[in-house]
Amino acid sequence: MDSLRTELQKIAPLTDPEWKRFVAITKTQPLAKGEFFLTDHAICQHSAFVSVGVLRHFRTDAKGHEKIIQFSLPGEFVSNCESHIHQKTSEYAIQAIETCELVVFKNSDLQRLSQENPAFDKIGRQVTHQLLASYKEHITLLLTYTPEQRYQYMLANKPALVTTVSVTHLSQFLGLTRETLSRIRGKVSM
Repeated sequence: MDSLRTELQKIAPLTDPEWKRFVAITKTQPLAKGEFFLTDHAICQHSAFVSVGVLRHFRTDAKGHEKIIQFSLPGEFVSNCESHIHQKTSEYAIQAIETCELVVFKNSDLQRLSQENPAFDKIGRQVTHQLLASYKEHITLLLTYTPEQRYQYMLANKPALVTTVSVTHLSQFLGLTRETLSRIRGKVSM
């Protein structure tokens, strides 16, 4: 919980009573490898802070190929903002790719706290902006960079991700075949 408080304090300073009010709406939830935080076609009712582990946000296309939209690493928040805000079913699933420990809270509970306290409103907005910025970054990466540039961008900006996730998952995220990513990795590391 200390790492969560540190992240929240970066957004808005919280007094001890405010922190206790936030902790009161949370629960620690383990998630085994392969378990889902959110299934596709469900409405996102919860958000979480990743204390331990990695999750992938993915969609399966008509041919059965998985496309990874985003990863959630330790120290980051995980949610589907669009599903929650518009109360519509999620178009993708969020699944643990290794054993995780999450600090989970109901989105409606955070909204209630936000109505009572401007600090929580600021936190909610900032976390939403961070999640949406990650999606935008990924779209920009796919649309404007060559395959080799995508991998080099990841090495420069998200080295922990490159060393943490499998080649298969990284290739799905970068929009490449596993073979293409392996060739690029060999070429870049020379």
